[in-house]
Amino acid sequence: MAKLIYAFPTALGSSEVQAHPGVTQYSHAFKLYGSWVMPLDRTGHITIPIRNVSLFPVPQFHPFQKSYEEICNDRAVSVLKSAEELGVTIHVMYSGGIDSTCLLVSLLKHATPEQKKNIVVLLSHESIAENPRFYEEHIRGKLRVGSSIAFPELIGGKDMLLSAEHNDLVMGNASVGRMITQYGPAIIHKPYSRELLVDFFTGILSDQDAAEFYFKLFDHLCKTAPTEIRTNFDFMWWFNFATKWQACFCFILFYVLPDNTAKITKEYLDTRFISFYNTDEFQLWSINNLDKRIKDTWKSYKWVLKDIIYGYTKDAEYRDNKTKVRSLPIVMEQHKVHNMFLDENMRFSNDLAPEEYLRPDNDFA
Repeated sequence: MAKLIYAFPTALGSSEVQAHPGVTQYSHAFKLYGSWVMPLDRTGHITIPIRNVSLFPVPQFHPFQKSYEEICNDRAVSVLKSAEELGVTIHVMYSGGIDSTCLLVSLLKHATPEQKKNIVVLLSHESIAENPRFYEEHIRGKLRVGSSIAFPELIGGKDMLLSAEHNDLVMGNASVGRMITQYGPAIIHKPYSRELLVDFFTGILSDQDAAEFYFKLFDHLCKTAPTEIRTNFDFMWWFNFATKWQACFCFILFYVLPDNTAKITKEYLDTRFISFYNTDEFQLWSINNLDKRIKDTWKSYKWVLKDIIYGYTKDAEYRDNKTKVRSLPIVMEQHKVHNMFLDENMRFSNDLAPEEYLRPDNDFA
């Protein structure tokens, strides 16, 4: 029997797989999270219909005093040092959004002139348009650039591919924007309730029974959290944080070209395929600072990052008005071919038989 690190949700669409206990109910989650996300509970409290292994258990909770900016600074110095020691180029996946701009600002604050020569910013017309002033003042003519569309060619190569994945999970849940639009900004800090969340999930799933099921599942998960989950925002953050982490790590990886799949090893993932925000320190900051992710409006989401960016750019317009934009999937949608399965031995496959990876004893059956 194979234990999977990840399966692309489209691999679960056949009638044979859907007939397996729990898979149909589990498939509703793809609407809640996104069509590319295979949710996996890394706390160990929810058993999914897929035999799996978790690469990123939630770190053991303890009080944590570092500021978010201090963590960004330390992470940037570490990434720059690692690339220098390995003698590799850093290719930064840049969308112009808040996460990737904060990443790039953190690198630029600490990079030496020689290290800056070793940074390539992967961008597109959309990423320039999303943050035009930053492009004109801090990238154009100052840093090497490449096309974001070419990222699959870099996976498995000798250089470092650096993404801004995982910070949406550190900071909250982008679906809160939809919740604010539907119920108003005051909903953010109200105590979470079954009535509201079932109504919200029903609007996404178009199935009230499924919405009731997922509320109960996530409510149980929230009661196991290492910190008290009180508000609607807390609720949305915790189930996202607990169950989407591995998907955010694997999503980009699954676009590796066939000739490079054998090069995907644990050593490669540890040293060259890097998510800037995928560290225990960012996670511990998140768990310890439930009050520092959003204030009272959607524009204040990720205000901590926007303050860091402002400190470097002095762009008050971006700080005060920039909101979350769906960036990465737009790049991915231009690539129609990807792998379907990755098992615990780092083997990619596109044709696993269902009986090799499905488990009947699961919490969705």
